[in-house]
Amino acid sequence: MSAWNMAFRGLGRRRLRTGLTVSGIIVGVTMMFILLSLTSGMDVQVRQMVRALGGADITISNATTPDRDGFFGVVRTLDEALTESISQVLGVYAVSPQLSFNGYVNGARVTMYGIDPATYSEVTGGLNIIDGRSVSQDAEYEIVLGKTVADSLNDTVGESVTVGATLTDAKPFTIVGIFETGMQFQEYVGYVLLRDAQNMTSQEGLVTQILVKCVDPNEVSSVSDAISASIPNVRVTSPTTIVSQASQMLNTLTMFFATIGLVAIFAGSFGVVNTMMMSVSERTREIGTLKAIGARDSEILKIFLTEALLIGVIGGGIGVIAGVALSYVFPSLTRGIFGVAPFGRGGVAPLSTMAPTITPLNIVLCFSLGVLVGVLAGLYPAWRATRMTPVEAFRHV
Repeated sequence: MSAWNMAFRGLGRRRLRTGLTVSGIIVGVTMMFILLSLTSGMDVQVRQMVRALGGADITISNATTPDRDGFFGVVRTLDEALTESISQVLGVYAVSPQLSFNGYVNGARVTMYGIDPATYSEVTGGLNIIDGRSVSQDAEYEIVLGKTVADSLNDTVGESVTVGATLTDAKPFTIVGIFETGMQFQEYVGYVLLRDAQNMTSQEGLVTQILVKCVDPNEVSSVSDAISASIPNVRVTSPTTIVSQASQMLNTLTMFFATIGLVAIFAGSFGVVNTMMMSVSERTREIGTLKAIGARDSEILKIFLTEALLIGVIGGGIGVIAGVALSYVFPSLTRGIFGVAPFGRGGVAPLSTMAPTITPLNIVLCFSLGVLVGVLAGLYPAWRATRMTPVEAFRHV
C-alpha cells in the first residue's frame, strides 16, 4: 500500500479531529489572504487616486507657518506672482495657479477650485467634461461641477446655483459643465475662475497651489530640486513622491497584517502537531507491524509527512477559496467606517471603498504557507514514529 493511501486512511479514521485540525490552518490562511488582498487593493486605489489628481508633474504649496486664519481654519497661500518665477526655471514647460477652498453650492458643502482655464488645461490636460464645457476666461460666475455633486443636487448644465465661501455670501453661478473622474470623492468638487475664487475668499493675488508641467517627465526630480533651490519656503511634491510615501505606509501596513496572519497560522500549527502526535500514539501497533515486516524508517517518515502535507494542502486550498470569497464580503461589512457625509442634504460620499485585489502572488503565498505549516508541524511527530522499534511498539499495545 502506498504512502498516499495510508495517509488518506489515517486521516479518515478520525474525521472530526482531522476537520478541526484543518480548520485551524483554514482560519489562518483565510485571515492572511483577506488582509493581503485588502492591502493590495489599497495600493491600487492609491495609485489610481494619484493618477486622477491631474496631469501636473509637480505641485507647489506653501511650506511656511500659516499666517492667515480662514473661515474653515488656517489657510496656507502663495503669491500668485510666483508663477512667473517658476516658469523661468529650466525644464518647466507650463505653470498654472490654483486656489482651493471649502465652499457651498446650493447649501451643500463642496471643495472648490479656482483655476486659470488656459494654463490649467495646458498643465493637467483639462477636466473630463461629459456635459457642457469648461469655464471661460472671458466670462464671470460660471462653474463646472463634478458628476456626483451635480446628481446629488439634481442640477444640470444651464441651471443657476448659489456658490460662496460661506452660506451668507453666496452668489448665483451658472453651471456650464459637468465632469467625471470615476471616483466619487473627487466628484464632490466645483471649478470656477481663479479671480472669482479669489473674490469669494477675499484672497486677491493669492493661490494655494501652483501646478507645474515639465518639458521632460523624466526630469521631474531635477526640476523639483531646482524649484526648491530657487524659491524659498515652498513645498514641492510630485505624484511619484506621493506614490512612494503611500507605498511605504502600505508596506508597513502589509507587514503588520502579515504578522497577524502568521500568528493565526502559527496557532493552527499546534493543532497539526497535536493531531499527528495522537495519530502516532494510536497507531503504535501499525508502526511496529510495518517495521517488523521490513519497512524502513524513511517509509514510515514518508507516511506521516504525507498526512501532514495533506492537512496543509486541504487547509491551504480551502483557506484561499474562503479568503477570496470573504475578501469581497468584508468591505461591505465595514463600509460605514470608511465613509463620511459632510456634503449636506444627507448625502454620503464614500471617502474610499476598500476593494480587494486578488493577485496570483497572494494566492501562491497563502497556499504555500498553509502547506509549509502543515509539513513543518508534522516533522517532529513523523520523526518520533521513525524512532520507534518493533519491540517497543508491541510492548505498548
